[in-house]
Amino acid sequence: MFDVHRSIKRFRADPAWEYQRRPAADWAVFDPRGYPFTLESGRSHLRDLVRGQLAGYRVTLAHLVVPPQGSNRGGTLYSFSLAVLDLPRALPATAVTCRRLADLWRIERRDPLPPTEGPALALPGGGPGAQVRRTGADPAFAELLVTDEVKRLTVAADCGWRLERNRLIGWTDGRRSYEELGALAGRLAELVAAFPPAVWEWPG
Repeated sequence: MFDVHRSIKRFRADPAWEYQRRPAADWAVFDPRGYPFTLESGRSHLRDLVRGQLAGYRVTLAHLVVPPQGSNRGGTLYSFSLAVLDLPRALPATAVTCRRLADLWRIERRDPLPPTEGPALALPGGGPGAQVRRTGADPAFAELLVTDEVKRLTVAADCGWRLERNRLIGWTDGRRSYEELGALAGRLAELVAAFPPAVWEWPG
């Protein structure tokens, strides 16, 4: 916990990063109807959001705060941490989750993608026991995108991620330091570099 607080102070003091403790609406623009927002109580909000440049991308790092319920009003539960990359163009909505997170959070019980994207279709070979679980609004695009190398990099990063228009939202559980989230952003950049070239030529 102290490491996280020190991490926040370091990023707040660094002029290369913009910081908002309670991000304004134009900062917290992610659709809360997809992973990881749909994996908890629905009462969550973003906290301690920072924005800057990393690994050649505009990057956002934040914690997803879930307030306590009932009589336990003195604490706050931090269920997830986010590392988000702005991509060069919008891509079809797709969600990929490593096996550890998929099993721990029983992701099949919640919607992976916002309903505005249409039904999220599970891809063959992504069931229980698979390296990753994957779903997409456009199965043909998801099949092209999620290569063996993309799966490997997802597992190595120990994360889940989804495409939301021109953003790649990477997430993991727990309240992580911003150095850890910066490292996750770097792994996500490696993952984007592994996207097949045809991904960037996809219609629409």
